[in-house]
Amino acid sequence: MGEILIDGVDVHRCLAAQALGRIGGPSAAGPLTEALLDEDGDVRTDAAEALSKLADSRAGKQLFENLLGDPCTEVKLAAIETLAKLQNKAVVPWLRRIVKGRDKEIAWDEDEFYDSGWDDWVDVQIKAVQALATLNACEAVPDIVDAMREEDAQDMTEAAFKALAQMGKPGIDALTSFLDEETERPRRRAAAALAACDDGYATEPLSRAFADPSPSVRMAAMRALAARAPADNRLVALFDDSDEAVRAEAVRLLGGHHPGRLPMLLADESIAVQIAALAEMEEFPDDGTLLHDMRVRMTDGPPALAAVVARTLGAKAPEQALSDLTALLGDTKRPIEVRLGALQGLAASGGKAAVQALADVMDDDARPLRLEAMSALARIARAGSAWPNVAGNALLLALSTETKAEDADEQPAAVQSEKSAEPEVGPDEKGETEADSFPTSTVSAILKHEPDVTTEGVLQMPGEGIELTPVDMERLALARNIKGKKRMVLAQEVKRHDDVRRFAARVLGDIHRAEVASALAVALTDRDGEVCLAAADSLARLGEHVASLPADVGAALMAAVETAQPALKLLLIRALAAVDDGGVSDMLRTHLCDKDCFTRVEAIRALGKRGQVGPEIEALLGDPDSSVRLSAAEAVTEAGGGDAIEQIVDFAFSFEGYHGGQAARLLRRLGIAEASGRFMEVLRNPEKKRTWSVAIEALAELNVSQQGPAVTAEANARQQ
Repeated sequence: MGEILIDGVDVHRCLAAQALGRIGGPSAAGPLTEALLDEDGDVRTDAAEALSKLADSRAGKQLFENLLGDPCTEVKLAAIETLAKLQNKAVVPWLRRIVKGRDKEIAWDEDEFYDSGWDDWVDVQIKAVQALATLNACEAVPDIVDAMREEDAQDMTEAAFKALAQMGKPGIDALTSFLDEETERPRRRAAAALAACDDGYATEPLSRAFADPSPSVRMAAMRALAARAPADNRLVALFDDSDEAVRAEAVRLLGGHHPGRLPMLLADESIAVQIAALAEMEEFPDDGTLLHDMRVRMTDGPPALAAVVARTLGAKAPEQALSDLTALLGDTKRPIEVRLGALQGLAASGGKAAVQALADVMDDDARPLRLEAMSALARIARAGSAWPNVAGNALLLALSTETKAEDADEQPAAVQSEKSAEPEVGPDEKGETEADSFPTSTVSAILKHEPDVTTEGVLQMPGEGIELTPVDMERLALARNIKGKKRMVLAQEVKRHDDVRRFAARVLGDIHRAEVASALAVALTDRDGEVCLAAADSLARLGEHVASLPADVGAALMAAVETAQPALKLLLIRALAAVDDGGVSDMLRTHLCDKDCFTRVEAIRALGKRGQVGPEIEALLGDPDSSVRLSAAEAVTEAGGGDAIEQIVDFAFSFEGYHGGQAARLLRRLGIAEASGRFMEVLRNPEKKRTWSVAIEALAELNVSQQGPAVTAEANARQQ
């Protein structure tokens, strides 16, 4: 790899530099350092970025020279980062000069701004500020502050404040000075930086930040300190802050560390604080008075609070709140938000009575309640050790119930769709007055609220209007006859009964029972195509969690595949992977030649899961579709075998190396050493130079360690 980096063509040199940076190792620094003098700027950039990952001290001198003499911005950025990691103090004076401005003694790419429209020096300036913080160059604090206060300079406050917080007392003093600014933004950022700083010098200025008159400044300081030290006693005072948003955020961030204060916060005048306190409670206090108060709020309080109280009591005091929750859920006059909270509380409480209450609302008029009830029943049925159970039976009944007469006002979705697709009718045809009609233009919408202003006055039109020419009249006639002027259907309405059955079929896939699979198999022939799709999807998910699907389910799946549309066929094939039947494999092989590439992919995966990977799948490594090829490669890799490595290596070079990186990741499972040897053979063959780029990238992917460059950099830094 080092030889290619020195003598290869420019493309190969770039790839070799990237590969050496990923692989690491003690022998990588030498060629990479030499590449810093390459004539190609891209090669120098890749070499510098690779060295920044390795942080090898042997490259320090050359990186320093590149920082000053190389006009390439990316090289400078990588050099600054690496020199900071190496704690090279000699670079500090130059970094200070960079912070002040574009120093004339440093080489810059003068044409970059005109070529790209972006002055890359601003990136170098921020990188220099960060490096000075890493080097703990306290003497550079005045330079950083001056750069921040430069009127015509870029906004670098976020990076600079974080850097100043790492620079000891001088940096802390500089941050403190920003707490006196008139505008809120610098105070907020300075407060956050001080709070994130674990330095004793920051104690006094942080106290000033917590006393700032702006709630957003106090909030920023609280969030930063809570992220670093949530148990810090200085945060406790914010539970009593004058701003309700700060108090609520304090409860969310710190309530878990001060559980004793949460019951008292339930008496706060702010609903947001009460809601936050309830959400943070792990256990509800054994206090009859408080429980009574909460039950009253659940019944008579604002909807947002009542919903949270219902959820909390159901989860943490179910015995005392069961009757109230049941009544609240069944009260159709209550807001949906409150009933939904009661439903979630009942779901958390469990128990036979709660399950029955949930089953009773599966046919409720409110769709959110229906869906949430069925989801809760599925969770309860899955968690139950006994089978059959009440929750599961309720869902099975919902799936199998025949269509019943709907309310008179309910109409099929097709009728609803046709009505919504009708052309818009003008106000005169509806008998509406001009004041009641909806505005049909921006001008009309504006003038609707300005009775003293007329269209004629705004558009400077004559009162009698404008006379239309014959051409205008013809165009208006053509526009009126344009077909397809329809209202867009945002959400198709579905009959309640069909909605229940569809969602029941969907959630039953979370209950891993053979009886459920059999019921879903029956639904594959349902008159409603959406029910069939949901049932097939649930069977596919069930197949991932059971040893095998029953024989009757397999027969139903195979029968359904024969006439299924593409979307349904994909799910059916996915489910067939879990059917223990010899005939299934033969049927799946027939779909390896399907004209639909998605069907071929599913057939490959299903056969792979069944351990039926043979020549017919190996042949698909050359399929015209990339997703099919990759699925076949994954199946061959999982199956293993004596020639699997050779097949996947050849696959890496096929189709102009399109799957080179993916193939290398698959080869990790088969044998890194053998696969690397095969790629090295390609690099040693000058006649295969056209494929060297694939081999280089594959070697980097094969030999990269999850810790390689990082461990190497840490070891090199310790040696300094």
